[in-house]
Amino acid sequence: MPKKLIFTASRARTWKGRYARIPGDRSVFHIQTFGGRWCPVVLWHRADGVGTCVAIDGPGVRQLTDAITAAKRQLGGTGGGSFQINEFGQVLVPAGDAIGRRLVVGEVSGPLLFKDPFADDRVIDLSDTAGLRCGDPWPKPYVGFPYNLNKRSQIYFYRMDAEGGGSVYPRAQDTDLVNALRMIRRFGAARFVVNHAGVVLTKRPPDGRTSAEEKWEPVFVGRIKPKCWFDKET
Repeated sequence: MPKKLIFTASRARTWKGRYARIPGDRSVFHIQTFGGRWCPVVLWHRADGVGTCVAIDGPGVRQLTDAITAAKRQLGGTGGGSFQINEFGQVLVPAGDAIGRRLVVGEVSGPLLFKDPFADDRVIDLSDTAGLRCGDPWPKPYVGFPYNLNKRSQIYFYRMDAEGGGSVYPRAQDTDLVNALRMIRRFGAARFVVNHAGVVLTKRPPDGRTSAEEKWEPVFVGRIKPKCWFDKET
């Protein structure tokens, strides 16, 4: 993997592949103005407040930003707003309306780094899982595509389209990932997210107590295995 972010732009085109997001602003990337320019940010919700994590500047970040703001304007917006990067590195830009239009504008490889708003000298790399084991608290923003584990311990994606919704399953069930998820969420259905680096995260009630989901703590699960995962869509 490259040591810096590389963005490979493509012609912005309609995206009809897998797309979903957890409601709210917590689990997606955003384009916002900072220091007089557009840049990618992540909103980090913690017990001690909400911090804005600003992407560390560089050629790849600027190219990524330009492609997203152009797509936002093509979709009728002003340039800012949410976007997502799926586990294949594809950059997906939704319209700011309720129609459901989305564009894919290119692909990224390498780390997308952010400044830690709670510690001036710290850099956040959402792809770095060094020292973490399954079930450890996730000490970074909780960002990623939502997937599901059903009551029968099967991983699936719930696809919505104009005709309704339905479950889509990967090419094979990753038993290691299922077992890791069940270490944290021992029974019932569960939601988890996969970030742009293939890192798997989920949330659990603090100390096992029942509470509103926004108060649940994010935890590290593991990583996806490409041979057991969904096919890349284009």
